Amino acid sequence: MFCKINRKLILIILSVIIFCFCVECEAAEFDFFITKGAEIISIEKLRPTEKVTSKEISSAKKKIELARDGKKLLEPLGVIERGDGSYMIIEGSDIFAAMKELGAENLPVIVHSHVYQKNVKTIEDLYKLNLAAEDEFNLLMKNLQEEYGGELTKRPHIKSEARVREKTKLELNGDYSQITDMFAASLIYPDEESLLAVFDKIKNRADVIRIKDRWQKPMSSGYRDIKLNIILSNGAICELQLHHAATMQIKDTTDHYIYEFIRSNKKNSAMKNYVEHAQSIQKILYNAVYNGTFATVSDYDKKLLEDTAKKISKQKSPLILERLLTRMERILKYSLGATNIAA
Repeated sequence: MFCKINRKLILIILSVIIFCFCVECEAAEFDFFITKGAEIISIEKLRPTEKVTSKEISSAKKKIELARDGKKLLEPLGVIERGDGSYMIIEGSDIFAAMKELGAENLPVIVHSHVYQKNVKTIEDLYKLNLAAEDEFNLLMKNLQEEYGGELTKRPHIKSEARVREKTKLELNGDYSQITDMFAASLIYPDEESLLAVFDKIKNRADVIRIKDRWQKPMSSGYRDIKLNIILSNGAICELQLHHAATMQIKDTTDHYIYEFIRSNKKNSAMKNYVEHAQSIQKILYNAVYNGTFATVSDYDKKLLEDTAKKISKQKSPLILERLLTRMERILKYSLGATNIAA
């Protein structure tokens, strides 16, 4: 009995010693980094977004040597979750490359909750960075269409200053670096099979830094797509959406106006009921789009729905809003039939 207790006690003591040793080793491994607020992530899960030259790696190794000698502290890498279990390095690709060559297995990182563009502080920074990448964006979209097929549509111009300022103020706490769709495009496919086959190929590209699969996990409105953020050579980030052709029946027409109304009023408590009513209409619309019944709606009723949605997008009077929203529901009920209304 005594021997059994001693064995158990020895095992516990050994486990504690090993644990403390590992913790101490890990602490020593990163004691030349600023680790406050950082996470320790396997180097195998980290992916650089910048090409680093041998000269830059040598320079990074000198920084690491100075840090290990206690002459400075290194910042943790700035990363974002890619959407597939890996992390994209926005800041610190040179340190990553140097540490990898030196045999590091893990690195301290700050995981940002949003995609952002390096060195963008002001709206002027944002436009300067993205305008410099416009030709590269256009060529990339052309090449992607040639490689993956589909119908290519692009926003004709860079995102307007008025919309940038509005979005930054209302949604991004004044952070211009988070505007990552200054240039945006879509590739449209005729069916789900084609869309998913392209996604399976394109998601492995090194320049795709974030993946949002809203096809398998639709938005609360019922809207579905696959959204990809792609980094260009100067660090500008653009947006590419993979769409099912059926989505386009309402995305840029009826749903666009409903979305505008919801976006403009969702933080206004006085409009809460009307926003929720509009959201329920969105769900009906997208349910009809994806089950194929919206295609049976007459052109007359589609135009009536679009015109009503356009009026809703600009309306502020609660009385008129309720009337317009109810009208949309009645049109949908009549044109889709009661069995196809469920969201």
